[in-house]
Amino acid sequence: MLIGVDFGGTQVKAGIVDGGDVVRSVVADTLPGAAVSEVLTTLTSVVLQLSAKPDAVGFAIPGEVDSEGRCWRLTNVPGFEGVHIGRELAERLNCPIAVENDATAAALGERLYGHGRQYPSFLMITLGTGIGGGLVMGHSLYPGTHGFAGEVGHMNVTRSLDAPLCACGQRGCIEAYVGTKGLLRRFRELGGRADEVLPIALAARSGQEAGLRVFEEMGEALGKGLANIQNLLDLNAIVFSGGISASFDLLEPHVRRALREYAFAPPLAEVPLLVSELGERAGVIGAAHLTEL
Repeated sequence: MLIGVDFGGTQVKAGIVDGGDVVRSVVADTLPGAAVSEVLTTLTSVVLQLSAKPDAVGFAIPGEVDSEGRCWRLTNVPGFEGVHIGRELAERLNCPIAVENDATAAALGERLYGHGRQYPSFLMITLGTGIGGGLVMGHSLYPGTHGFAGEVGHMNVTRSLDAPLCACGQRGCIEAYVGTKGLLRRFRELGGRADEVLPIALAARSGQEAGLRVFEEMGEALGKGLANIQNLLDLNAIVFSGGISASFDLLEPHVRRALREYAFAPPLAEVPLLVSELGERAGVIGAAHLTEL
């Protein structure tokens, strides 16, 4: 039995996975400001709801983790700096644990059961509370020397002193423009009112200027960063997942325009831009298959 857990900034999703299918799932909220011990209890609880004695569990976490399961930082879930999350969860669940960055885990799921079957190299970008990235090169995951490869959200797209502040402490990161908090902030600045991304998308679809501007600026920031990545890697595809990817049709024209403006050569700008075939299941499916690596 494969069990995967996708630990996000607002929700924890867990599931029993059979190949590319989630056959049973559990969801719990990630409580804002919760202590590390409380979060670990939530992660343990969702697994135990699926199996009282799990054989092994894979966890996808929204930040950087080394090969031993020690967390460096979860930008949007404070307090995890230096926490050996793999060891802590192994002690609580009494089974082997695999831990990986959430976007890298999603990229593994996509490699096995999604667009990765067709494209040998791609970047998986998770659009949500944070902006993550997972790299697949030559049909293989590329986590990097320290496990930090693909941190798209913290690429800097401007050095302006009045650029928005990112949760990582820097100004001008892609995540500050493209993550959920950044979108809500910008929508409010433009006169809109929303507590989640869906009303922004609905405003854009109805032709409201504030909604249209948010997606235009989001696509511009994201496209600048992707142009730099394409200039370096010349990937076969870029794949998007996460909640905001449900509105990718509103975003794609602006991403493509920025790619064409900033990429070094025209072929780099025409890289396929795809929405994950696995959708919201990518993280759970990829996390479960971490235990097979």
